[in-house]
Amino acid sequence: MVLYKNTYKGNRWASRIPLHAEVPCKVRKIYGGRLGAILWNSTANLNRALDKQGMTNADLINAESVGLPTTYIDPKGQVQDFEVYSNIYSTSIYAGASLAWFRNVAVNFDKYEEGVDDGMLTVFFDLQYAASLRMDPVYYSPNPATTAYESYSTKPVKLSPFGFRAGIDGKFNRTLSWAYGGEIGLRPSIKGQTFYAMFKITFPLFGTSLDYNVETFGK
Repeated sequence: MVLYKNTYKGNRWASRIPLHAEVPCKVRKIYGGRLGAILWNSTANLNRALDKQGMTNADLINAESVGLPTTYIDPKGQVQDFEVYSNIYSTSIYAGASLAWFRNVAVNFDKYEEGVDDGMLTVFFDLQYAASLRMDPVYYSPNPATTAYESYSTKPVKLSPFGFRAGIDGKFNRTLSWAYGGEIGLRPSIKGQTFYAMFKITFPLFGTSLDYNVETFGK
C-alpha cells in the first residue's frame, strides 16, 4: 500500500518516491443460493393499465355485459374522465444466486492517511414467479342513492406472473457501520407496468463497541 499525506500535493507529490507498506490481506469469495417468497399488494390505476393495453373502461363489464362509463358529469356540469382504481395482490416465489466479495481487514497508519477499510460487496440475481396474482373487481353505481352497487370484472386486464430482479449490496462495519443497496427488475404485476427500481442507504440503530485494534511495527 502507498503511504500518503494530504500535504503531498502538486509538485511535492510528483517529486517524491512514495513509501510502501505490505499488509497481509485476503479477499474471500462467497457463492450463495437464494430462495424465498414475497407477499405484495398495492392500489392500481386501471385507466393507465387499460390505455397501455389498448382498452378502455368499457371493457370492464358487469353481469349484464354493460361496461363502465369513460366519462361523467360533475356537479358543475362539466365532463370529466372516469377514474377507475382497484387492488392487486401477488404471492410469488423467487430463486437465484449471489456472489460476495469479503475483505475483513482495516488498516490505519501513524502520520499517514487511512489505508483501507473493510467491506463486503454482494451482487445477486433472482427469477420470480407469482403463484397467485389477482385483482379485485370494480364496484360502481350510477346513482348510489337509489341503485345498488354492481361488480365489474377486471379479468380483461392482462397480468404478468413472471419477473426478475438484479441487485447489489455493500456493507461496512468500521467507521459508521453503514450500508447501501439497490436493485432493478420486473415484478409480477399488471402487464406493461412491471418495471421497478429501488435504492437504499442504511445506518445502524444499535451496536456494540468492539475494539479489535492490533498495533504493528515495521520498517
